[in-house]
Amino acid sequence: MSRDSYDEQLDRLTGVLAAMSRDASAAIRGASAALLGVDRGAADAVIAADPVLDQRRAEVEAMIPQVLVRHQPVASDLRLVVCALRIAGALERMGDLAVHVAKVVLMRYPVGVVPEPAVPVMTEMADAAARIADKTAVVLATRDRLAAMQLGLDDDEVDAAQERLLSQLVAGWPYGVESAIDLALVGRYYERYADQAVNVARQVVYLTTGTIRL
Repeated sequence: MSRDSYDEQLDRLTGVLAAMSRDASAAIRGASAALLGVDRGAADAVIAADPVLDQRRAEVEAMIPQVLVRHQPVASDLRLVVCALRIAGALERMGDLAVHVAKVVLMRYPVGVVPEPAVPVMTEMADAAARIADKTAVVLATRDRLAAMQLGLDDDEVDAAQERLLSQLVAGWPYGVESAIDLALVGRYYERYADQAVNVARQVVYLTTGTIRL
């Protein structure tokens, strides 16, 4: 394989990851719209779109052996293909977590999942997840270590919001055990979504510096 052909394959690989990042961002935004707006159509759309993310991950996994077998990658290229597998896995799981939120919405529809007292904290979590998704795309595109480090701070914001949500649920929650369980699960899905975005950032840092630490 010529170097030009090899570079084209690497470009295609990074392009698929960029597309996955956009898909994961759209998924969490759609799930949040479904959750906060009690929007069945938005929830259905998130679930319907998820196979695309699965397909893109499979595409990344199929490309890696071709890159490794047909060319002897230099160290930086080898890090790219190794990181690509991990990044694709994290982005695919981000999509799955958005699907989990959408499924909770559908399970309770037409009743809303988020009672009025929990709307502010759930809105905060949804907004933070959307920002994290956008920054993940930027980190992938620019490989900017400072942007990657910012993702860690945004993740802390989601963690803090989840703690406030859990405190609310155990402090005499008046909407019943079922509602409390639903919200605890949704909060956990957002927290794990943010964690997977941080995993992407860590892989980008490793790709650019050779160290996994943010």
